[in-house]
Amino acid sequence: MFKKLVIGTLGLLGFAATAMAATPPMASEAALEASILASANFMNMDRLLPVDTDAVDSDAESLRLVADLLNEANMHMGTRYVRGGKSPKGFDCSGFTSYVYRQFGYRLSPSSRGQFTEGIEVSTDEVKPGDLLFFKGRRSRSVGHVAIAIDSDPATGEITFIHAAVKGGIRIDRVSMPYYSQRFLGARRVIN
Repeated sequence: MFKKLVIGTLGLLGFAATAMAATPPMASEAALEASILASANFMNMDRLLPVDTDAVDSDAESLRLVADLLNEANMHMGTRYVRGGKSPKGFDCSGFTSYVYRQFGYRLSPSSRGQFTEGIEVSTDEVKPGDLLFFKGRRSRSVGHVAIAIDSDPATGEITFIHAAVKGGIRIDRVSMPYYSQRFLGARRVIN
C-alpha cells in the first residue's frame, strides 16, 4: 500500500503524491481511512482503537487541503520578489502567503504583522506543513516577514519553509540558517 517515506525538503508534497498515486480516485471510505492510518506511522496499534471516523475524515480533508496548498505555493517557485506584490507577476512575503491561502478560501491580512494575529499560536515543536512562520524584520524587533512551513522534523527541530525572499523571489529555506534562526518569532496555524 504505502512505502515508508523519508521526509525531505518537500516531505508533505512527496507524501501527497505517493498517497494520490497509491489511492485510486474513487477509493472507498474504508480504503481512504486505512491509507491515512497506515501513513501516520503509529507505533502502538492498540492506540488506534476505537477509530473516530469523523476525526479521520476531518484529518484526511486537512491533509488534502495542506497538500494542495503546498502544491500551489510550489508552482510559484522562482517568481520574482516585488515590494507590495500580491500576484504571480511578483510577490512580497505577505502577498505570497495571502495569495496562496486565498486560492483555498482563506482571507489573510495583507501584512505580515496582521497575519501574526490570525489563526492559533503553535510552539516550534508543534509546527506542521501549512503553518505560517514569522520572523523579525531586518531593522526591527517586530514582525517583518512571513513564510509557509513545508516540513518539520521533530527529531532535529528543523523546519523548512517556502517564502518570498528579497533575493531570489519564491524559494525554500530552513529556519536553522543563521539569518532566519536569529529572527524567528513563532508560528501560527490557520488550517486545523
